[in-house]
Amino acid sequence: MTNFLNPDDCLKLSFKQSFEILKNKIGAENLNKALDINYKYPSVISGYKDTSWCKTLKITGINPRITKTFWGIIKYALTFPEAGIHIMPLFKTGDGSLYVQNSWELNDDFLDKDLIQAGYKTAEEQLKLIINILHAMNKIVGFDALAHCDNFSQIVLINPSLFEWVKLNEEKTAQIPYCEIDYNLLYKDVEKIIIETLNLTEDIFEKDEETRKNIIFPKNVNEFQIRMKLRKAIRDKGYEPVPVVEHAPNRPVIFKRIEKNNAESWAVFEVRDKEQSAKIFGAITPYKLYPTDKNGYPEQNNILKDSWEYFANHINDFQQEYNFDFLRADMAHNQIAHSHNNKDKDYGCPELWAYVKKNIHKTKPYFATAAEAFYSTYYIDGISDMINKNFDIVLGNMNFKNLNTDYINFIDDFINPFRKNFNFYPCVTVFTNDGDMESHNIFFKSNKENLARYFISMFLNLPSYTGMGFELRDINPKNKNNYSFNYVKKQIQDYSFGTNHEFFGQLTKIRQKYIDMKNIIDNYDLDLIYSLNNDKSLCFEYSGKKISYLIAVNLNETNNIISLENKYKNLNYVFSLEDNVKAEIKENETTIDLNPWEFVIYEYER
Repeated sequence: MTNFLNPDDCLKLSFKQSFEILKNKIGAENLNKALDINYKYPSVISGYKDTSWCKTLKITGINPRITKTFWGIIKYALTFPEAGIHIMPLFKTGDGSLYVQNSWELNDDFLDKDLIQAGYKTAEEQLKLIINILHAMNKIVGFDALAHCDNFSQIVLINPSLFEWVKLNEEKTAQIPYCEIDYNLLYKDVEKIIIETLNLTEDIFEKDEETRKNIIFPKNVNEFQIRMKLRKAIRDKGYEPVPVVEHAPNRPVIFKRIEKNNAESWAVFEVRDKEQSAKIFGAITPYKLYPTDKNGYPEQNNILKDSWEYFANHINDFQQEYNFDFLRADMAHNQIAHSHNNKDKDYGCPELWAYVKKNIHKTKPYFATAAEAFYSTYYIDGISDMINKNFDIVLGNMNFKNLNTDYINFIDDFINPFRKNFNFYPCVTVFTNDGDMESHNIFFKSNKENLARYFISMFLNLPSYTGMGFELRDINPKNKNNYSFNYVKKQIQDYSFGTNHEFFGQLTKIRQKYIDMKNIIDNYDLDLIYSLNNDKSLCFEYSGKKISYLIAVNLNETNNIISLENKYKNLNYVFSLEDNVKAEIKENETTIDLNPWEFVIYEYER
């Protein structure tokens, strides 16, 4: 029997206490190997020649702002059985949001004082240490990859040519039309402004990136002040970086106006002739991946190789340096290559995420990519887009589906035809930290529903994803610091776990049974079974050579009698969270009477 630690309590343990628990868990010999950061502790999947290992991966998402330090990630990893760990962005930020990357340097906010005392003095050393330890714990570790950054970040100001710019009229009331100037050359004007503002030599942008960085951002000068100085100079001349648009239509993005408050001003953009709501993130700008035509649309089959190589090489270097096993591609549903006004859609046009994966596979063929994306039509078919980007896992939006007939139909789509026909595996997502907000409480209405949601994610042999905090989350949390979404940005108050200890106790029972049956879930054949007389239940089975397992879930707010074929005789009860749920055997059918949101596992001989 595994005793799962309460994460709230575990994160409050001292370094010495958590270190002793870790040593007991993985053994002194493995721990000593992991403590040597000159040694890359091999992952359990490092011997794979492909990404087939990820088809049943159960992932837990970790926000380092909630764990507070790198060592806090280890403390939290002691509390759950899921093998996969996705760590939210670790790079230095621009405006404080984890997803507004400023540079490729690690964020010093997560430095652990106890690790400094132990000799791991830099963020780089501490991250290498925790990846080693997580691998020693048999965890599979992924990082967040962002194909965008702060719109006046170090990255942008050192590399203006890799980003998309717009030029405003003298009054700064409108954008100069795309057809009047060559927008693909605007970066040269931005480079000239940077040179003149900082009194640099004209050949600065011909030097390598590290040299440019050291010249533009000397270590003895305030980095933020330099960025703000350059931001003001560039904007005063009428140039603005194009912002990220969350989903198609992405282009053309057109400047609308300048807005101001007492402290600052910012540019507002809109998508021209949009057919649906296109959410614009004004604080971040995407890498420019394709040239822009005279109408402001991307030339989708003509990639800007410098941008692609720059991003892919940095992601590859990050993977190599820290020995990660997979990445989560943030905003991977974006389809910048396409626009709603283009009549001819090229479903096979070059895509950045496929390029990144191919680059990493030259040395790490087991490395997997997971998409933050959906399956619905985001201008072009979402499924075709995921195939084209060559993702292994697509996180999807199951966490925004109520447990009902639609949810069951979604699962049905996952099993057939996804697993048989496509190169990626859909994820049964339960809960995400960047989606944990008050408006989403409608999807997490009761302990019983939440337990059913988690149970399905763990016992279907598909990938799953659950963000930290779910295991203690209260129903309808009352305070701002109870919602992990807020901790994407810096907060004065620490995140506060819920106090739903009854829920945690029940969830722990599910986790224990998952451990007991993990080999079956990973390796047995899965089949969906349909109830004979209602569509409010999810039934599936794992077929073995001798013993098979039947699993039934009532996705209904009232009692539900599930009727099955009479081949399901001699069902032996294995597991539920309530009393022994007996199956009633009749002449022509087997029935199971389940309470609202109840689930049960039986075994039977074939």
